[in-house]
Amino acid sequence: MLRTVIYCRCSTEEDSQQEALKKQVAESRECVKANGWMLVDEYIESKSGTTAEKREEYQRLFEDLQTDKFDIVQIKSQDRLMRNTKDWYLFIDRLVTNGKKLYMYIERKFYTPDDALITGIKAILAEEYSKELSKKINNAHRNRQKRGESLILPPGTYGYKKLPDKSVIIVEEEAKVIRLMFNLCRTMGCCRIAALLESEGYCDRRGRFFQAETIRRIIRNPIRCGTVVQNKRHFDFYLKQELKVPKEEWIVHKGAVPAIVSEEIWQEANRAMDKRAGKYQMKEYHAETAGGLYDLSGKIYCGLCGGTYYRTYRRRRNNHTKIIEWKCQNYLRYGREDVEKARLGRRKAPKIEGKGCDNIHLDEQKLLSLLEESCKTYCQNCGTDYTGITDRVLTVLEKVLNGSDPLEKRKELKQVLSRQELLCEKLMDKLLEGVISDEDYKRRKAESDEKIKDLKEELETYQQSEDIHAEVKVRILKIEERLIEDILRKAVLSELLKNIKSIEVFEDKLKIQFQNKFVMNLPLNEEFDYAARKEAERKRIITYMGENPCITAKEIAEMEQISLTAVNYRIKKLRQQGKIHFAGRGGHGKWIVCESEEGK
Repeated sequence: MLRTVIYCRCSTEEDSQQEALKKQVAESRECVKANGWMLVDEYIESKSGTTAEKREEYQRLFEDLQTDKFDIVQIKSQDRLMRNTKDWYLFIDRLVTNGKKLYMYIERKFYTPDDALITGIKAILAEEYSKELSKKINNAHRNRQKRGESLILPPGTYGYKKLPDKSVIIVEEEAKVIRLMFNLCRTMGCCRIAALLESEGYCDRRGRFFQAETIRRIIRNPIRCGTVVQNKRHFDFYLKQELKVPKEEWIVHKGAVPAIVSEEIWQEANRAMDKRAGKYQMKEYHAETAGGLYDLSGKIYCGLCGGTYYRTYRRRRNNHTKIIEWKCQNYLRYGREDVEKARLGRRKAPKIEGKGCDNIHLDEQKLLSLLEESCKTYCQNCGTDYTGITDRVLTVLEKVLNGSDPLEKRKELKQVLSRQELLCEKLMDKLLEGVISDEDYKRRKAESDEKIKDLKEELETYQQSEDIHAEVKVRILKIEERLIEDILRKAVLSELLKNIKSIEVFEDKLKIQFQNKFVMNLPLNEEFDYAARKEAERKRIITYMGENPCITAKEIAEMEQISLTAVNYRIKKLRQQGKIHFAGRGGHGKWIVCESEEGK
């Protein structure tokens, strides 16, 4: 019995097309059954046939042509497979080379080499038809935009909601947060706004805290002042990519939707943002530090593309440990420029020539450790007493504690405690309203409870204190003993970082410029280069196997101090690359390292 697969496609995901796709699938199955073939797989999707790039099911079929999975590919007609002449010839070439057959059930015939000419002409005609159709659709869409009849509001647009009658209304609860963003933007950057909103417990529709980039997009979009800008991008049929339209061709409709903020407020916030952006994008202004949320904000620049490094964080999947990293802004916006360095399917934006960045990421803890040593070296070269900085920080801390009035301190602690308890109530309200998820609520509630506990303990300490000066001395000793590796070190490091004017990041070094124009080149080890680090791990695994052919993955995991899953993945890649292979079965045997690897 001949093994058969079917490929079914419609152009869009509209309901009418979905019904047509269901009918096409049913017809294909019935045809396979009527011919007495065995159906082994189905490739079904709702995508345009003008290009093969984003058609996942077609790509899967194209790869499976090289396997022994089936004998026949059944389609309804040639245009259902594709409307691109080049892709048609590539498909037919692979089909014929691998001894597969193509059956078009609408014509009730197999493709043969004699059909090459006529099918080629059909492919050209189908492509021309798609081109003409694309022109007509784009023209009609542009005319609707000019008349103000075609307003597309994505369902996730924060602050607005589109009703079934296509009218747009303001979501007042979200609008309050947006107005707060615009007011804060006059005096502070988006990173600080994000931190402030997080401290107040404000979240987006998915219950996630606002990121700086999200806030930046909200403030930049004129829809918040009622203005809708259309025709900013256009899909080019020939280039098969979305292109930016010149500003003079944009279609602008003022008052198209209800305004959340006035146009004056929108312009004021954007002018403030432009002023801050211009200050740090111009090369001659790199000497001015950002004064941002963190000590290194606005000081780290990419040596490959000139972009600013931003502070980001993520959590490990297994234990949710927080990992803080600094990454180039062009990587965050456009992904890797080098396709080989970009993970398959993980590019954050379409590849745009000249954009994106392949520079390394900087783990914050490792970076701070390096900078601490470099700052110590800088202090020695400049004759600055490093230990003197530590003493000054402790002196300031002691003065602050000595100079504080216990009554005022108790009053201040009560106010902070009251605000923290109010935040807990707000979190509960957000949970009941469905604004934040249960997981986010539990995490934030636990953090808040811990802060409340600490505040109450500190308040109790002040209330029970009889001798203020004695208490201060005791507290200073405790700080020196318990927090010397944490708070004091951070405070001293923060003071040291003020000496740094800028940090230029390269793949193998940091170029640090201090305030007195002293320049230091700091080499980076493989710990900062992900690819080099993984390559070093693979080489060590090969070495382990060369020294002990009977070594297990569990033993390697213990030696490398990484998870067993990670080791198994490294071993899998090494086997695929032909660098090692296992002689034996059922876990009994030994590892054999290829000679080419042993000789390296």
